[in-house]
Amino acid sequence: MAGVDNRRTDTRERILAVGLRLFASQGYANTSLRQIADELGVTKAALYFHFKTKEDIVTGILTGYLDGLNALIEGAEPQTAEGREQLLRRFAEHQAHWGLNLMRLIRENFTEIGNLPFGSEIKKAFRRLLDTLAGPGTTVLEQTRARTAFVAIQSVALAAEDKSADERELREAALTVALEVLHGR
Repeated sequence: MAGVDNRRTDTRERILAVGLRLFASQGYANTSLRQIADELGVTKAALYFHFKTKEDIVTGILTGYLDGLNALIEGAEPQTAEGREQLLRRFAEHQAHWGLNLMRLIRENFTEIGNLPFGSEIKKAFRRLLDTLAGPGTTVLEQTRARTAFVAIQSVALAAEDKSADERELREAALTVALEVLHGR
């Protein structure tokens, strides 16, 4: 029985990975369940066994991302500058773990994702992250620094498209800029 469960989990993970890649490259609205099934080499019926709709697939992708984001926020210590810096560093690692396709998915399909029931959860998590990065009792300047540092980390997805540097270099540069902004340097 364990072999069957492992195959189901593996198939589910493969569906999420292919869905992420296709949603990021073609757009959520332009990707069909048929295309995902074809890419996987399975029937639509096999795909339906795991996910009934595209919304279910994108929700599956974003649930994993959101769980990690919420864990970062819960473990943060925003009372100190060092705690906020650690949160920013862990957020940069989280973004790197999920890769450029997730950032493209969110950026290129922001309206569609925002309109999904799950979209409000992503928006809330980003708001909590920004509030935590800014720290307690913050000024407008500190809030602006937190937002700008957040955007700097996410800018890797845009910069990677011009192929002027490799992804690792871009991530390091983005983190350096984000930390400078967060600390007001």
